[in-house]
Amino acid sequence: MLARINRLKNWQVALIIAILGLAVLFTGLATPFQGDDITQIVNNVPVHSIRNIHLIFEGGTYYNGQGLKPLIGTSYRPLMMTTFSVIYTLFGPHAIAFHIFQLLLFIGSAIILYLFFKFSFKPALAFLLSLIFLVHPLNSQVAFAIPSMSDALFFFFGILAIYLLVRFRSVRSLILVSLCLFLSMLSKETAIVFIAIALLYLFWFDRKRIFAFLGIMLVPIGLYLALRINAVGLNQHLNIAPIDNLRLGERLLNIPLIILFYLSKIVFPWRLATSYYWVHQTLSFRYFVMPLLIDLIVAGLIIYVGWLIRHRVSKAQYFTYLFFAIWVVVGLLPYLQIIPLDMTACETWFYVSFVGVMGMTGVALAAFRINAKWLLIIGLIVIGILGVRTALRGLDYRTPYNLAVKNVSASPDDYGAYDVIAIDLFNQGLYAKAQIYEQRSISIWPSYTNYVTLGTIFMEQHKYAAASNAYYQSLKYGQSVVAIEGIAALTLMYGNTVIDREFLLSELNQYPQNYDLWLYLAIFEEKNDDNKDAKIAVINAEKYGQVLPLLYNNILNNLPFTLNISDLNINIYLP
Repeated sequence: MLARINRLKNWQVALIIAILGLAVLFTGLATPFQGDDITQIVNNVPVHSIRNIHLIFEGGTYYNGQGLKPLIGTSYRPLMMTTFSVIYTLFGPHAIAFHIFQLLLFIGSAIILYLFFKFSFKPALAFLLSLIFLVHPLNSQVAFAIPSMSDALFFFFGILAIYLLVRFRSVRSLILVSLCLFLSMLSKETAIVFIAIALLYLFWFDRKRIFAFLGIMLVPIGLYLALRINAVGLNQHLNIAPIDNLRLGERLLNIPLIILFYLSKIVFPWRLATSYYWVHQTLSFRYFVMPLLIDLIVAGLIIYVGWLIRHRVSKAQYFTYLFFAIWVVVGLLPYLQIIPLDMTACETWFYVSFVGVMGMTGVALAAFRINAKWLLIIGLIVIGILGVRTALRGLDYRTPYNLAVKNVSASPDDYGAYDVIAIDLFNQGLYAKAQIYEQRSISIWPSYTNYVTLGTIFMEQHKYAAASNAYYQSLKYGQSVVAIEGIAALTLMYGNTVIDREFLLSELNQYPQNYDLWLYLAIFEEKNDDNKDAKIAVINAEKYGQVLPLLYNNILNNLPFTLNISDLNINIYLP
């Protein structure tokens, strides 16, 4: 059977990988927009047309109601945002189009990985390893979650660069390699790991091209840095997760547990979440000593296997084993919290390192000459089990609420998941329960998001003082147009006239095209007997939205009216 697989043509293997990928991952295709999709796609005005591509390259990834201006945020991922823009321009706000493209990238990466593995292993072994990579649940978030499009893109171009580096031996081919690496960098900052891997390969296996590669790479690296500095700068202090609140020494105490986390998920990928936020600030046996001991045992086992391989196979195969071992370390190094990140751990962060694990496994299997029949049987069983688990994981993404419940189960410190649950309860009218979950979210990590939701919950319960306090607390953690609109809505029923007018005018200076703010100002001015300014405000509101005819006509004609907030064509609630 393995002999048959070895004789398969590349297109036949690619077809099998594609069919298996679609069979396992189709469960995630019906996933709606959720989470960061709202600010990065659904409400993101610049992304809605490819004509705004220059704005994409001039800012971050998030939209905050600023109109046709550069996006905000500290992450610079213009290729991801351009991809969103192209898909939105062609297909509109339909999540399935985004999922299909991302799934094709994910499958394409597995096919390229197979072609790359063929340089080190027989086709059958390369095929099995690439299939495990394809269906392993630890990698599934890259296929299922649209915000992980950056991972799908940066890995696709990164692994393509490494394949081209190995496939072609000319100096001229390095231009194409550098282009792929440049596209990888434009997709995600950590594409730097592929540059390091390329240098490692050239140093060990092809030193005559290393200086040419370094010279050629100066252009894309320089261009990337220039674009990035112009758009978001180099400083990336996020301050949106508990790990970011720790000193360096305290963050380093979490490294053994972070490494153990990924090792355990490779072997037992059962309890999965989209993000993990646990932190441990003190030295303890359970969270530092024991994980460190297990990590050292695993490291010792890897070294021992390497020693055995050195005495069983050729020097070239031994260096291949070392190459993949270092690949694992290089891929994981940016995520060990030496520089604080927006989570403690994330399954997508092991995506690159997983290739190294598969490579080491392949060298070991080839070196110890495992019986071909048993290797195939065990391989198919493993692929089947992992595939079923990944398909089930796709069902977790059916609704934001369902995913949040699963996240909390696997990651109890996921403050964002509690916020999502609170929003769902709010939409059901269960305000008291929603408040409990939102306060739980805030107790883990206060952010502008959970304070906005809490303010909206209070607003719906007519607790205006509490709502106002929550919205203002939100603004301490970030600029949120939803919080601003919430405070603006409160000016119609609560507050101080002078302060409220100053607030509305100040925010309109920052968001001059915001329909809601102009409408609130119009009603506010009319309510306070300033019909002249009310007319100006309502006319401006009509420019950016559709004002209720009764309201528009009565303000222009200075006629009295009675109106409920629910009658207005506005959204003052949840983001």
